[in-house]
Amino acid sequence: MPVSMIHLFVAKNVNPEASIDFYVGSLAPDVNRGGNTKGKVHLDDVPDRENAFRKFALEANNDYLKGMVLHLFADKKFHAFWNENTPMPFQEGKEFWEKYMEQNRKIDSYAYHNTEWAYNLYKKMENWDYSGFIETEHIKQEDVKLSIQGQHKWLMENKLDSSSVFPPAFVEKLVDETSEDFNKWFFNLKN
Repeated sequence: MPVSMIHLFVAKNVNPEASIDFYVGSLAPDVNRGGNTKGKVHLDDVPDRENAFRKFALEANNDYLKGMVLHLFADKKFHAFWNENTPMPFQEGKEFWEKYMEQNRKIDSYAYHNTEWAYNLYKKMENWDYSGFIETEHIKQEDVKLSIQGQHKWLMENKLDSSSVFPPAFVEKLVDETSEDFNKWFFNLKN
């Protein structure tokens, strides 16, 4: 699963003139009430995830929902990309998860502090009027708002070095490939 800055990089690459609704949607699936619903939001509990995902993408009728579609696509791409391009193979267990999250925090912090538009985009998301928000059983407006505020506060307070496992070149390649693949996939889906 990519961190918030990777999701925002992909969203910016896919649509540089996107509305704030789209950016918030690109982060919303990782906001989950009580931590037990992430699988449902990511369609991991659906027997035929591919068809459910295609249906969701075809029915996404506003920028917020389209941002959610992009998020789910980016997550899937990240896992395949990671397995092909990193010396850190995915493993189960608490020890691995702690190392992985440490690297994620470095990606997020380094990207935030080295991206000219990041602060302003986060401020816009914090001040978003939520007019395009679609509340679901698992994603609540207040949770999204608090999550974005909490992410931004953490990013502003933590300036970390880049990840040695996922260095900036890795992130850039992931973002470029994910954006390109999404645009092709979404175009073919709609036509």
